[in-house]
Amino acid sequence: MLLFAINFIKFDLINNQITNKMKNLFFTITLLFAVSLNANPNPNPNDFETLKQLEGKWIGTLERTNDTNDSFILDFSITSNGSAILEESNTGGIEMLTIFNYQNDELLLTHYCGLKNKPISTLDSSTNGKFKFKTDSKRSGLTLEKDTYVTSWEIDLMPEDENKILYKYTVSGPDGVMFTASAEMSRI
Repeated sequence: MLLFAINFIKFDLINNQITNKMKNLFFTITLLFAVSLNANPNPNPNDFETLKQLEGKWIGTLERTNDTNDSFILDFSITSNGSAILEESNTGGIEMLTIFNYQNDELLLTHYCGLKNKPISTLDSSTNGKFKFKTDSKRSGLTLEKDTYVTSWEIDLMPEDENKILYKYTVSGPDGVMFTASAEMSRI
């Protein structure tokens, strides 16, 4: 009986050591994951310089997943001593503004929307001339529970043809994704 009790205590001590090691490992993995979520995956000022290739006027047809479409005109200009790219858009007669700027190691997109709000987005990724932005709802003061706003953008510079771009954005709100709009744009 005494031998059984001694073996049980040894087993319990070993089991507690393993459990503590697993808890520490789990904590470390969770901490690393949390830090990686807040890290800017692509703080590259060259991305902003690459976007300056958009300068000029572009035209296309904006097609939405809700089966509507409109003429779409984009006019990009470089302003503020080269520190901002101004996008003036006209979608079927509705004018909007978007400003791109590189600040504090972030490429930002601030959109002054026809939905009467101002989503602020950060660069999520850029690969081979394709830029993906995601709206930071907290920074924008918007929530999907009560607001409808543009939640993401994609701009593909189409390196194989400097006179074409693909432009895409998604509008979401309390009822989920409202629509995604996309257009192949041609430089004019």
